[in-house]
Amino acid sequence: MKTQFEQELLQTQLEIQEQTLKTISQEIHDNIGQVLSLAKLNLNTLPNTNEPKIQETKNLVSKAINDLRNLSHSLHGDIIAELGLQESIANELKIIEGTRAFETELQISGAPFKLDPQKEMVLFRIVQEALNNCIKYSGTKKITIQMQYLPQLFILQVQDEGKGFDATKNIGIGLKSMLNRAQLIGGIFNLQSTEGKGTLIIIELPVNN
Repeated sequence: MKTQFEQELLQTQLEIQEQTLKTISQEIHDNIGQVLSLAKLNLNTLPNTNEPKIQETKNLVSKAINDLRNLSHSLHGDIIAELGLQESIANELKIIEGTRAFETELQISGAPFKLDPQKEMVLFRIVQEALNNCIKYSGTKKITIQMQYLPQLFILQVQDEGKGFDATKNIGIGLKSMLNRAQLIGGIFNLQSTEGKGTLIIIELPVNN
């Protein structure tokens, strides 16, 4: 078990990270997004805007604006709190699907209920880290997230069908971060991975409903 000092230190680090992400989100929205919007506006004022090259460029700029908007929302804690955990995860999977490189699935079982907003935020950051690992390291084409709502327990699972790894060896920074975040909110973190058979991450969070 972590000492109270370690818990408070981790809590402070997470709060700093959230504030940093919020600042980056605002910067993306206010600056980069505006520049791209102006570029699109200028493209629309060109003669012969229906020419293939101009139309293709307009489409690329529109996609960049949309991708940046999704990224900004994904980083901004207040928007995540407003949407809730389930919708935020669904949006994250939609972004991944948009790359056309992965198939994703979100499975819900039980009667959904709201968790404490701070706990939902921490769980969402764990999901983001898990998805990042799936995309960068697993070699998978399929990612499945399961959210199970039980009377006194919430279970969140992230599973890929990639190459897996030897879970008995030292885990990386990303996995340690997920473990620490889960413990901070009173959750149990479990990792199951076998070489050639993919990886399953399970977070169990006791709830009082």
